[in-house]
Amino acid sequence: MRDRPGNALKLLAFLLLVAAGGYFVFFTASGELFRTPAGRKILIGRLDALVKMAGPLGPAVFILVYALGVLVAPATPFTIAGAVIFGKFYGMIYNLAADILGASLGFFLGRYFLHGLARGFLETKLPWLDRKASEEGFSVIFYLRIFWFPFIVLNYAAGATRIRFRDYLLGSVLGLLPPVFLFTYFVGAMRDILSAYRKPADLLTSQVLFPVLLLLLSFFIPTILKRLRNRLGRYPGPRDDAP
Repeated sequence: MRDRPGNALKLLAFLLLVAAGGYFVFFTASGELFRTPAGRKILIGRLDALVKMAGPLGPAVFILVYALGVLVAPATPFTIAGAVIFGKFYGMIYNLAADILGASLGFFLGRYFLHGLARGFLETKLPWLDRKASEEGFSVIFYLRIFWFPFIVLNYAAGATRIRFRDYLLGSVLGLLPPVFLFTYFVGAMRDILSAYRKPADLLTSQVLFPVLLLLLSFFIPTILKRLRNRLGRYPGPRDDAP
């Protein structure tokens, strides 16, 4: 017999956490750092100062702050900060590490606070979804990550289902790799270009056009993968009874 009162208390605690995060982002001065361009500029400056103060531990501090921040706040400002502070290559590595850590923390929070109530609902109301999450967890997470599904929502929702953490982690790593790389590369390249900008003609170079094309390409990745998957599905492997 499930501990329904305990599950209800966990749900209440989770809702209070969500409410606190929403209040922080939308109704506090610090929340403006995530909502406005001027605020994001201040946020990047503060993170940059924190990284410099930490010295050799700067990347680790950034990853930790990023991972904890995305439990209640949007990931995009942190991703931009990683690209601006560390550049397009190291920024991609640190952003991906922070995303994976933050996604893992969100998953375990969702599993602890939401899994009890969600399991009963899924088993009785949506058994097909519960079964699909258990059997095809990797594919579900991979494609939702590729499709830029809201980061925080997916982290907590996945924890509430029967998806195995191994499938969730692998799907998140492979699914986040293309968008994180492309977005970080684009922002980092724009930072380098703007720092050396002198005249409009400077914007008509391969250093500008390449990251722009990469960013545009990222929006077509889901369609390309879907078509490739459908095409491969039309050509089944050899039959067991084939000579």
